[in-house]
Amino acid sequence: MEHQWSEWVNWLQQRLQQPLPGYEAQRKMMNINRPDVRVTPETARQSGVMLLLYPEAQDVRLVLIERTDDGGVHGGQIALPGGRKEDYDTDIVDTALREANEEVNLDRESVQVLGQLSPLYIPVSNFEVHPVIVVSDRKPELSPSEAEVARILYLSLSGIFADKDDVEVRPSGFPNMTIRTVAYMMNDTKYIWGATAMILSELEAIWEERPGQ
Repeated sequence: MEHQWSEWVNWLQQRLQQPLPGYEAQRKMMNINRPDVRVTPETARQSGVMLLLYPEAQDVRLVLIERTDDGGVHGGQIALPGGRKEDYDTDIVDTALREANEEVNLDRESVQVLGQLSPLYIPVSNFEVHPVIVVSDRKPELSPSEAEVARILYLSLSGIFADKDDVEVRPSGFPNMTIRTVAYMMNDTKYIWGATAMILSELEAIWEERPGQ
């Protein structure tokens, strides 16, 4: 796997420098209630999230988190490590690395930054999210922030992308709201939806282009 992993990482790094699948890939996992906004307002706040990939058992795995159920709008959701850009961050990559350190105790020196996917605007929070792809040659040593992260998930990319279904979601903090959406299914009670699923949908489009497919 080591040689294959190295070749795939090189391919992915080069692929991220080319035109990306973008919104057409993202919107495949968009819920029907979401405004179809393609242009980010100038007033949008900036945030960075991290897609941390590593090789295991002839597959590629992705690090996700389950947020603590604190009653907030994103409580209990499956998400990517990340958060808003602060004034002291040098750039959006620095934001993603800092947030990953705060949420899952990631050592930024242990990963290689490959590039970014397309930004995604989230109307409900007025954030423009910038997905940053990083890789590690082995399973990273992580630990969850008790205040923010209920658990850390290490999921197979091929497994995530193989199972999609329509679900009805009741967002945390909104007991009377129901959202119908397509999601990546983990099991009967846990699934990946919303902005995280839209970001992963673009990664899936690139994954399907990988050599040998």
